[in-house]
Amino acid sequence: MIEDQYFYANLKPFDHFRGVFSSAHYAKLPPAWSVVITDIEGSTKAIQQGKYRQVNAVGVASIVAVCNALKPLPIPFVFGGDGASLCIPNKYVEAVKKALVATKLMAREQFSLSLRVGIVPCVDIHQSQYQVLVAKCQISQGYYQAAFSGRGLLYAEQLVKNDRDNRYCFNAENISPFADFSGFECRWKDVPSPHGETISLLVMAMEENCETNIALYQDVFDVIQMIYGQVKTCRPVQKYNVELTTNSKNLQDEVKIRVGSAKRLSKWLYSWLLPWKVQLGRYWMENEQRLFGVDWGKYKDVLIDNTDFRKFDDHLRMVISGTTEQRHQLLEYLEKQYHKGFLVYGLHVSDRALMTCVISDYQVHHIHFVDGSDGGYAMAAKDLKKQLQETRSSN
Repeated sequence: MIEDQYFYANLKPFDHFRGVFSSAHYAKLPPAWSVVITDIEGSTKAIQQGKYRQVNAVGVASIVAVCNALKPLPIPFVFGGDGASLCIPNKYVEAVKKALVATKLMAREQFSLSLRVGIVPCVDIHQSQYQVLVAKCQISQGYYQAAFSGRGLLYAEQLVKNDRDNRYCFNAENISPFADFSGFECRWKDVPSPHGETISLLVMAMEENCETNIALYQDVFDVIQMIYGQVKTCRPVQKYNVELTTNSKNLQDEVKIRVGSAKRLSKWLYSWLLPWKVQLGRYWMENEQRLFGVDWGKYKDVLIDNTDFRKFDDHLRMVISGTTEQRHQLLEYLEKQYHKGFLVYGLHVSDRALMTCVISDYQVHHIHFVDGSDGGYAMAAKDLKKQLQETRSSN
């Protein structure tokens, strides 16, 4: 039906993150939609080569390219560190393919990274025993975060990664690449942990029964809160530890994504202007200026509210700050649950986080994707997959 394209726009939001664990908040993705999967092949090797910032940047760029291709229609998506999952109406598949191919070419030409892209029709997923169930959490005034259940995204990812017949994956053949990366920004220094450590955590429940899994996720979330404290304490991004960078080298990821394929003069001009824009932004924030409809004195407060440091997509994903002792308490709990067969998990430790941003406007509509430095979610996913293989081989 025509109104199906407004499925996510019309989905009723809830206003507390814990609502992602309530099946009442989820609706089934319509048949006339598809799931988009992007991920960087060989991300572990790239991270070991020191490209963790570039891996994150390309993952976020794939979100920006797809969202701009559908603008102003809102769609559900989730950032996974070395890629992303998004849902799109089928009527926009051709436009999205052009954006994804352009992103794939950009990743290869600018960063020597191989971005896998694929589109899986929703009907192919729902014909299996899986579903794509979507919920919408209002994180702040300007940020609605999608949540996913039903294990449909996991199944779509498997189909794309194991697609030997190119049924779901595609390359540049017969597709004219075009992507708009406007809104992508990468202007913040790595964010030092407020408490010594920043962990990237992935947890996946293993029970077949969905309601049993939901209850387990609630328990895990409650234990994390008990150990690490409430949001204001454990979130990795605080007003005092987030700082803009004016280092030209650190700004090059944004330059390469925004204007990497542009003419030399345009690229030079963007590179020259960007540090000045950052300096102005820093000055306006420090001096609490009100300019161009933006209260710059409150920008960091809005930024903190608009971070995605916790999310749910058939995994509980969190980037949180704490002490070594708190991590050991968490690991003791997770190990017990793992050995009982209730869950698998992955955890990566760093001393800082990084942020990659999407800016629709500087007043309220900006999203800040958070991951742990030195690999974050991608390295945690590696450990989770190892546990998953061990669990399946023992059964």
